[in-house]
Amino acid sequence: MSQSNPILQPRKDIYLEIAKGVIAGHATFNGFGERVNVQTTAQGEDLWRGAGTTIPVPAPAGEQMTVVSTANTDGAAGKTGVLTIAIHYLDANGDAQEEIKILNGTTGVDTIATDIRFVQELHALTVGITGVADGDIKIFKKGEVGRIYNMIATGGNMSLVVNRMVPRGKTLYVTGWHCSVSGKTAQDQQLSVRLRSTDHDGILVPYVFLFKDVVYLKNGASNIRFVEYIKVPEFSIIKISAWADVANAEVSAYFEGILVDN
Repeated sequence: MSQSNPILQPRKDIYLEIAKGVIAGHATFNGFGERVNVQTTAQGEDLWRGAGTTIPVPAPAGEQMTVVSTANTDGAAGKTGVLTIAIHYLDANGDAQEEIKILNGTTGVDTIATDIRFVQELHALTVGITGVADGDIKIFKKGEVGRIYNMIATGGNMSLVVNRMVPRGKTLYVTGWHCSVSGKTAQDQQLSVRLRSTDHDGILVPYVFLFKDVVYLKNGASNIRFVEYIKVPEFSIIKISAWADVANAEVSAYFEGILVDN
C-alpha cells in the first residue's frame, strides 16, 4: 500500500512506523486514567483521581495556574516525594508546550505561562527517596484552589487523567480503547463506560461531550479496535466517563489514536 495513505495501512505496520517517526505529519496520541469509588452520579464521572466528578475546562484564551501538593515532603525542601514535575499543556493557540516546576510542598508555585488552554498531563522529572508523590499534587487556576484541572495522586509519579485536547492543526483518528471494571462489595457493581468528545462527525461542538462508544461491564474488561476510525477535530476534548448502577466500583480506561497534520 502506498505510504501516501499511511492511515489505511495494516495496524501492525502503521503504529510501528509512526512510533519510529518515519511517517511525516503523523504521531501517536493516547490518554489513560482511573477512578475509584464511582458513585451513582447522574452526569457520570470523569476518569481521574480528583474529588470532582467532572473536570473543568480552562478558558480558551488560557490561564495562569498554580501547582501545589498536600504534603510538605513533595518539593526540593522535603527531599522524599516528587521534587520536580513537567506540565504538558496546550497554549492559547492550541500548540503543545511544556513547563518544568520545582515543587514547594503545600506552598503553591505559579506557572510562568499565563496562557494555558488545556493541561494534557503531569509527570515527575525528579523524585526523592520514596520515588512517588507523598501527597496529591494538583494544578489549578491561579486564585481558584477548587478549580483543579489535573493531578498526580498520592503514591503516583504521573497523572492518571484520560482527558486530552487535540492540538491546533491536527486531526485525531481514534483507533481503539480499553476499559476495565472491578466491584468492591458482595454485589458486583455494573458500570456504563462511555468514550466521549466535544464534536459530532468531526465538527467541533464546544463544551458538549457527545458519546462515541459505550461498554457495560461488571467485573470485567473490554478491548475495542475500531474498523472505522473515529475522526476528532482540532481543539476537541476527548475523555472517558463512567455511570454506575451501584456505588463504589473501580474503573480504568485508555484510548489510542493517530494525530495527522491537517
